[in-house]
Amino acid sequence: LLENSMKYYSSKRTTMFLLLNLFVNVSFAQTQIKAMMYNVLNYSDSEVSRNKTPFLSTILDEVEPDLLMVCEMVDEIGSDYLFENAIIPYNENFQKAPFEENQSGNYSLQQMVYYNSKKLILEETRVITADTRDINQYTFKINTENALSNPIRMEVFVTHLKASTGSSNRQRRLNSIQSFVSYTNNIADDSYVLFAGDLNFYTSNEEGYQHLIDDRNPIVMIDPIDRPTPNFPDDGVDYYENYNSTYFWNNSSFRDIHSQSTRTSNNGLIDDSGSTGGLDDRFDFIMMSENFNMNTDLYYINDSYQVIGNNGNCYNSFINNSNCSGGYSQTLRDALIEFSDHLPVVMEIETPENTLSTNLISEINFIGSNIIKDYLKIIVPENINNFKIYSITGQLVDVKLTKNISDDTIIIDVKHISKGIYYLSHQKLKKPLKFIKI
Repeated sequence: LLENSMKYYSSKRTTMFLLLNLFVNVSFAQTQIKAMMYNVLNYSDSEVSRNKTPFLSTILDEVEPDLLMVCEMVDEIGSDYLFENAIIPYNENFQKAPFEENQSGNYSLQQMVYYNSKKLILEETRVITADTRDINQYTFKINTENALSNPIRMEVFVTHLKASTGSSNRQRRLNSIQSFVSYTNNIADDSYVLFAGDLNFYTSNEEGYQHLIDDRNPIVMIDPIDRPTPNFPDDGVDYYENYNSTYFWNNSSFRDIHSQSTRTSNNGLIDDSGSTGGLDDRFDFIMMSENFNMNTDLYYINDSYQVIGNNGNCYNSFINNSNCSGGYSQTLRDALIEFSDHLPVVMEIETPENTLSTNLISEINFIGSNIIKDYLKIIVPENINNFKIYSITGQLVDVKLTKNISDDTIIIDVKHISKGIYYLSHQKLKKPLKFIKI
């Protein structure tokens, strides 16, 4: 019996050792790319835009995107100012795509993309003319160690569809989506595709939304969070004319994914041109091709889609209302209401390939013991955020924002996770940090 017990525990130790080594190798032979879509509210080379720019710096420092897609950029001078005064101070490795004047309709507002050149290589840009505003296409190659022998490319489309209710505006949104879908006949059907923008859909029942996710399209697009509104009943009622909030995103059951409007008043704000409807619509989207859920070269990180600043408790209110407190801080929400009437949306994708980008950090130390009950305290050499917590078997348990309690000390709340052995991970860490929750 003793001999059998020894064999069992020896086998168990060997299994755990192999699992741990597998976890370390898998976790750190991969790269995450965070994509962020943001309506920057009529950003131009104006005094108003310049004065609100520091608030974007606050937002970027908190969110840490690798791919920043924006709409409502008025002019190239404004784009350059934003790049030089908010994006480069956030990350000097960022570059900007070429600025293209809008070629569709009579609208001057334009889309732009800024990207971390350590992770992404911009290979080509195109303009697809459409109803109201252009659809801008950007072909990126992931900057991996094997980029020459095994390139991984991603097609990124950014647009801003026609705003407002009414059948004519819905039709114009549909027209633009039809232009996009038609264009996808020109790209390989196994392409990785992101389609992002202020899409101005009021409900998933809209013809444009339904056409975008039609599984008969050349590239099948899906909504990463899969939160459709209930279908209109087949009862002969026109629910656009006979409005019932049950069938629209403008109801409290979707309060955690609303992205517009951050404001109920423009009084006292630097940029007073924004909408003041309160947070009650889901206008801002990042849609993705379904192969992000099917392939292993580049894949969507489950549950990484977020509406930045939305704590899920601000329905029909202003985003920095003290009653809307939660995981997103007051400082961040103050910056969001000042900068735009929209909230940014983000999602993360991952490749098992190493990029050439990551400046690894070797020295991160626990304050006190790594055996903890409620809070994990660590010392870091630079401002990094969004740590991931894995179980001993390599399963992702949580993604945690950190709270800085000094320039080099942060605290992570782990009260909610079960007792056990865990590993704290970040893409800049050379190896994970083990801690024990008691």
